[in-house]
Amino acid sequence: MAGAMPYLTIGCQAVIAVAFARSCAAKAAGRAAFADFRRWLSGALRVPAPLAGPAAAGAVAAEGAVAAALLFPPLVPAGFVAAAVLLAVFTAAVASMIRRRVRIPCRCFGAGRRPPGPPHIARNLALLAAAVTGLPTSVAGDGPPPFDAAAVLAAVAGAAAALLLIELEEIIDLVRPLPATGEEAP
Repeated sequence: MAGAMPYLTIGCQAVIAVAFARSCAAKAAGRAAFADFRRWLSGALRVPAPLAGPAAAGAVAAEGAVAAALLFPPLVPAGFVAAAVLLAVFTAAVASMIRRRVRIPCRCFGAGRRPPGPPHIARNLALLAAAVTGLPTSVAGDGPPPFDAAAVLAAVAGAAAALLLIELEEIIDLVRPLPATGEEAP
């Protein structure tokens, strides 16, 4: 890989790996978290109850597998492909919930507070862009990326971007104007 390509790959790996690891961990944090996710699949996505358990287990396993694959150089391209496929499915699911006007808070990264909406689509599309960008840069190289200060910076920047995307709902709440209460501010 020449120039900035290995660092772009590292940044994309970090964005996707951190986001998928966080999502997986939130759903598998215990029996209650997993049961909540399973119920959410039935309610929000209309997955039949008998299939919700296997679907939940499959989603958690897939997210964990993607996060793990992105940590091992020979598996990185496959990790990006799997992430892109999952993110396309997740984005389609969110779009479906928006069209059906589902009011159940999104369970993408644990207990969300808002129903699916444009921020969820934006987050998924940003993650999808990272996966699509990372794939060609990961296969264009001729060996493992360098381990230097720039690689560490790329990984930290990618992880920070993932955390910002994960917390997008809360960030929007911070910058959204407060509703008028009928009283003037002092």
